Amino acid sequence: MKNILAPILAALLFTGCAAIEKAENDQNERMLSAAGFKVVPANTPQRQQALTALKPFTVHRQIRGDNVLYVYPDDQQNFALIGDQTAYSKYQALVQQQQMTQDNLMAAQMMSMPGVWPGWGYYGY
Repeated sequence: MKNILAPILAALLFTGCAAIEKAENDQNERMLSAAGFKVVPANTPQRQQALTALKPFTVHRQIRGDNVLYVYPDDQQNFALIGDQTAYSKYQALVQQQQMTQDNLMAAQMMSMPGVWPGWGYYGY
C-alpha cells in the first residue's frame, strides 16, 4: 500500500504546483497586456528561435538600436509579449498595486482572526 501511495501523492503535489505556476503566469500575462504589451506570435523560424533562446515566463530587457524593448516569452503558447519602456513602467505599477492589495487583504484577514490584538499581534497559547 505504501508503494502505491507515495507516487500518487507525488503526482498530486506536482500537479498542484504546475496549476499554481500556470495561474501565476496567466496573471502576469494579463497584467502585461493591460500595461500595453503586444502579443507577437512566433510564426517564423527567426521568431521561434528567438523565443526558445529566452527563459520562458520572465521579462527580458533587450536593446535594439536606440529602442529598449521588454520581452516576455511564453513558449508553451508559442508567442511573446513585447512592450516599450512606457508599457514596462505601467506593468511595474500594476505589480506594485497588486502586491499592496494582497498585503492589505492579508492584514485584514489577520486582524479578523480570533486571538489577535490590534497593534500587538497574536496572543496565542
